[in-house]
Amino acid sequence: MAQPANTFDSYDAVGIREDLSDIITNISPEETPFFTKSRKTTAKNTLVEWQTDSLRASAANAHIEGDDTAATAATATSRLNNRTQIFKNAVVVPDTDEGLDKAGRAQEIALIWGAAA
Repeated sequence: MAQPANTFDSYDAVGIREDLSDIITNISPEETPFFTKSRKTTAKNTLVEWQTDSLRASAANAHIEGDDTAATAATATSRLNNRTQIFKNAVVVPDTDEGLDKAGRAQEIALIWGAAA
């Protein structure tokens, strides 16, 4: 359907208030799904170490009553480690900007650091 000639529509109007939601949506909240799902702990040193172990393979291990027991070879745990890393991020937000009325946040610095206040 064609618009009649000389139609004054909303695209031509000036002074229409913006419709801006007061909610900021993060469309990719898990850019690091493995890290996000990993259990977190506090490092007490710059070298963090932990041990891993594995279950033995399943087998048919039914035995006859009174049968001799043979020991199975055991494997020691593995000791793994990782070094901590210091992340640094500096930003400057002028006082003028902090005094403005913002949509979706009280302060710009809160949005920059990831927690809309």
